[in-house]
Amino acid sequence: MFYTHYVTFGDFPEEYKNIEKASAVIVPVPLEVTGTYLSGTKMAPDEIILASRALEWFDESLEFEPFRKGIATISAPQWERGNLTSCILKLEDLMDELIEEEKFPVVIGGEHILTLGNIRGVLKHYNDISCLILDAHADLRDDYDKTNLSHACVTRRILELGLKSVVEVGVRSLSREEHEFIGSGNSIKVIKARDYLRDEKFFIDSILNLLSDNVFISIDGDVFDPSTLPMVGTPEPGGLLWYNVINLLEEIFTHKNIVGCDLVEVLGTDRASCFISARLVYKLIAYRFFYE
Repeated sequence: MFYTHYVTFGDFPEEYKNIEKASAVIVPVPLEVTGTYLSGTKMAPDEIILASRALEWFDESLEFEPFRKGIATISAPQWERGNLTSCILKLEDLMDELIEEEKFPVVIGGEHILTLGNIRGVLKHYNDISCLILDAHADLRDDYDKTNLSHACVTRRILELGLKSVVEVGVRSLSREEHEFIGSGNSIKVIKARDYLRDEKFFIDSILNLLSDNVFISIDGDVFDPSTLPMVGTPEPGGLLWYNVINLLEEIFTHKNIVGCDLVEVLGTDRASCFISARLVYKLIAYRFFYE
């Protein structure tokens, strides 16, 4: 049973928000437990949803109105507050249920460890899944701050699920431990921001070759340069700009079956960042259904 969130994504006509008819489902997850710098990620889902109500309904580049495919917004899953394992298990079950219902889930966080639950749910339906992670940080620590479920460990935990491939794009900050892990023959493919920006077309082609047909996309807001998306949990200079990300997403959606997405680590304390994030979420939905 899905319950509608008290405010729905986009100020669209009611007929396009019905959960039974909707093709896409927005899932807010206000998880914030292991953050290590700026706080406010738990506020982001509600603030991004509120900001979305000021969006233009028409996608100017695709010349298409994504909302006509139906976009429902459900209430956040209920977990034991402060218990990361409880949240991950709830998300696993929810993603399983949404995909069983043939919905396209877009999860808005919240901190990045929630992606682990999303992918565990997806794996119940796809055994050939890849994960594309857009992130300034490698998130490959085995543990951090006395937990192995930190936002700084999420990619390491995802790798342990045995996916077809895991590809990170936009990395520009990592520890020595993570650097050594990447170089020790592990299956992770990391494309640093500086390299990607030097030859975007080459790396887009490379990424397409690395991914399997079915892909889950996880976007950490800090993949963007702070000039584009300023308020994230841990901002890093030298990131990707709006069209760097949009061009990559357009190619991925054109050539792959995207089974779900999430957007994490945006702070709900900045209206501009929340509006830009809402625009990105709407763009993900646009690409998913324009290319089907």
